[in-house]
Amino acid sequence: MIAVIGEMAVSFRRDGDVWNRSYTGLGYSWAVSLKEKGESVVLLSVLPSGRTGKEMAEELVRRQILFDPDMLTPLNPAFEIDGEWFMKGSAPAAMETEKLSDAFTYFNDIRSIVISSRLLSYNPAASAVLDAVSFLSPLPKVFIDASAGEDTIGQKAILDRTLREFSACVPGTVISSDPGEILAALR
Repeated sequence: MIAVIGEMAVSFRRDGDVWNRSYTGLGYSWAVSLKEKGESVVLLSVLPSGRTGKEMAEELVRRQILFDPDMLTPLNPAFEIDGEWFMKGSAPAAMETEKLSDAFTYFNDIRSIVISSRLLSYNPAASAVLDAVSFLSPLPKVFIDASAGEDTIGQKAILDRTLREFSACVPGTVISSDPGEILAALR
């Protein structure tokens, strides 16, 4: 099984008088891509509790992507500014070491982990992911997708520090901005 640690978010786009919903996020994109290639995949992402989280979970079930229902958490409601919807306190920022460690205990057949660099650019998520992954035994192969552009990441200083710490604490971590390179190594 391949674990993807990253964000899954809801996006709203206006089409005339109608708002269309879609699912986005680097973690979600990786999970979908790997599942389409026939891999067994678990997406480890904090999902909002309530109706939106239920719909996100249903989307994962529809795509046959596993997830940890214990990672559902209450988030602040979405709000609109100039026609765009935002969520204060996004799912990646709410990641907790304990919940991620518990997920690793439950999904104990993980052979590889793909981590979103976007998630690693926020705290407490960056610290939580590093802590949970660094204590895994045996340690799966770890890949960090660093393809997120600087305009789409949170705080570059946090990301840079977390990438250095992963390289130091998790032997063999592959950090690449080329998703094709990661896909080739996962096979």
